[in-house]
Amino acid sequence: MAISKHPITGVPVNEITVKRKWLTEEDAITIHLMRLQGATYTDIVHHMGTNANRVGEVLRGEIWPNAAEKARAILGGDLFTRH
Repeated sequence: MAISKHPITGVPVNEITVKRKWLTEEDAITIHLMRLQGATYTDIVHHMGTNANRVGEVLRGEIWPNAAEKARAILGGDLFTRH
């Protein structure tokens, strides 16, 4: 994959391939899984293609409050993912 550069400064920049304005329950479970697996808050925000406020709402349980429990169950082998 070619590295993109800012057209004026030539500074390397990351491609944004996914942008989410809202998060599904599956997105929320994924966020919790990533956190449980040691991903940083900032990396989760970037990987999910959303803003820090949305990720914070998920991690605090303000939206999709059962997502954390489902993520722990997946890591514990109690549930199987659909993929």
